[in-house]
Amino acid sequence: MKSDCKSAAKRAVIVGATSGIGKEMALYFASRGWSVAAIGRRRKLLDELRLESENISPYEIDIDETDALPDRLETVVGDLGGLDLFVIAAGTGFINNELDFSKEHETIKTNIAGFSRLVCWSYGVFKRKGGGHIAAITSVQGLTAGALSYSASKAYQINYIKTIRMMARKERLNLTVTDIRPGSVDTDMMKGDGHFWIAKPKRAAEIACKAILNKKKIQYVSHRWIIIGALLKFISLWG
Repeated sequence: MKSDCKSAAKRAVIVGATSGIGKEMALYFASRGWSVAAIGRRRKLLDELRLESENISPYEIDIDETDALPDRLETVVGDLGGLDLFVIAAGTGFINNELDFSKEHETIKTNIAGFSRLVCWSYGVFKRKGGGHIAAITSVQGLTAGALSYSASKAYQINYIKTIRMMARKERLNLTVTDIRPGSVDTDMMKGDGHFWIAKPKRAAEIACKAILNKKKIQYVSHRWIIIGALLKFISLWG
């Protein structure tokens, strides 16, 4: 009797999978036999991603539509047949020296409201299941000021998922929470000059995925950003 390979496969939802680290993470897990639901806003890019692996199923979902998210995500998990890993790779940010509030508001909607909705929903799913894994792409920028609402929103994300990890421990829930903190990654999000130690998305995703598989709590991308992270935390004490 043949085994049901699909039901035995690990199942991941990756939000923000149309480009950058999220896309490469979807391809990484799919190439290793995982069933991956790739979530994003851009239908064309999702369809192109689907052609790269039969293990990837695309879903066009806008995380800014927070009220609709739970029902949409329940459908996704139903299609997958369950959930083992939930990755939040979606985010936005701008260089906004003019203090254009519309740009600040867009960042806040996605990086704070949308992010929080995703974490709350996934925590509830894994609490009912009895365990699982939540991973979030935050940023080294969250350890310092400098990019207005982007830095502030990433600081929010870092502290939010840290609190989620504490809640899970208090509730004795078998939940792993991984904070992926990229430095400079060559994506559409990287704007302006003065960047260094720039990682390619595929390399960044490889580091992130290995950290997830090893159930690490915090992973800097690339590894040498640990130095900068420690320095920024020290500097923030004197801000």
